[in-house]
Amino acid sequence: MAIKLNKNKEFTELIKQNNLKFYKTAKAILKNDDDAYDAIQNALISMYENIHNLKDEKYFTTWGIRIVVNKCYDLIRKNNKVVSISLDNEQNKNEIETNDEYNLDLYGLEKILHDLDEQTRLLITLYYYDDLSINEISTIMNIPKGTVKSRLSRARNILKEKLEREGI
Repeated sequence: MAIKLNKNKEFTELIKQNNLKFYKTAKAILKNDDDAYDAIQNALISMYENIHNLKDEKYFTTWGIRIVVNKCYDLIRKNNKVVSISLDNEQNKNEIETNDEYNLDLYGLEKILHDLDEQTRLLITLYYYDDLSINEISTIMNIPKGTVKSRLSRARNILKEKLEREGI
């Protein structure tokens, strides 16, 4: 039996609770605010139209993030573009020179995350930034739990090596 949500109030509340997770996920894939917002907008429309297919409200976050991920990949295919993981070095360099040491560390971490492959970056975002469980990530990425665990372990090792190399 599908859940029955008041399509205005309750749906809006669920979106508010998850909007940051949706944004972080879209940004991790698309690397561009405008594209991320476009993908999220398309995902919200899809969620609203298909909320009746969700069987249990407690799975809304996982269901919603999966839709966001799909819309991000749809946008990439539609635009027939390659997701750029490079940074505007000149602009960031100028901004960094005026910031404190803490921001330098954050920039270094951000740069390292940008240098990771898309799947690893998405996995790190879902686990550490969105605080999703291994089971939820498995569902969202459509891969077995064991694969999530092994990729997460590999990602930790890569991050550790890169952070040590950068001195962060």
